[in-house]
Amino acid sequence: MDISLEQLNEIDEIILQKGWNDLINNKGDMINSITFELFERVNDHEEFELLKSLIRRYFLCTEYDQYCFKIAKHIEGLFYDEAIIIIPVSDKDRKIKSGHAVSYDLTRFLDDDKFSEMLILESLESVGDRIADFNIIVVDDFVGSGSQFRAFVKKCAASYGLQAANVYLYSIAMMAKARERISDFCYAAIPMVELSRSLSDPSDLGQAIDPLQVYGRIEGRADVGRNFRRGFLRSEALVTMKKTPNNTLPIFWCKHDQNGKLWPAIFPRG
Repeated sequence: MDISLEQLNEIDEIILQKGWNDLINNKGDMINSITFELFERVNDHEEFELLKSLIRRYFLCTEYDQYCFKIAKHIEGLFYDEAIIIIPVSDKDRKIKSGHAVSYDLTRFLDDDKFSEMLILESLESVGDRIADFNIIVVDDFVGSGSQFRAFVKKCAASYGLQAANVYLYSIAMMAKARERISDFCYAAIPMVELSRSLSDPSDLGQAIDPLQVYGRIEGRADVGRNFRRGFLRSEALVTMKKTPNNTLPIFWCKHDQNGKLWPAIFPRG
């Protein structure tokens, strides 16, 4: 599709509104330049309008510290003079994950004098039979499907006797569908930003086009593994934190098109 001067101005205006005009991605590429390249991959007006809508709604977290500060102040208010444990979501191999960054940053902003006891841990193993004395505050930067959190709580319940009624999940961003999926695994899930699915849920597109069908045409030109179509577990996220999660629509992060040529990924994963 040949992009008109009017459409170029529309794209430029969106980039300015998003504050992306002077930003670079993790590969050192100018985000505004890659955005224009991605628009060159659309074939018709419907695809152009959908891509505009997706970019308008994209959540690029450029204020990580401020969100961690908000989480810290919320925790201080809710758990004043109580005993708490801050622990990041982790997998069975205890690899360093995004929750570790949030946990570390919270140590900068939390005032431990506000609590009767505060522990920052990577595992609940050391707590032993005192686990019921604490509010367990699990942290992550983004919750896309909730699967990792559910597995984490199940593991801790089996290993340490953790009760869901003592668990609170804090995150900078969270998909609304994930919040539904984890409701039985914690007392409360508290995101600073809650996000809807970018294609299946109502949006600014109204009834003008079918987002799923139109998006499928764009994604079909990219080299996307079956498990990541529309994002991992069909999450349909539009999110980049310190890294881009695989829950995000892959047209924003995949490496190649169907012909093996480089795809214009605005927010590549690595």
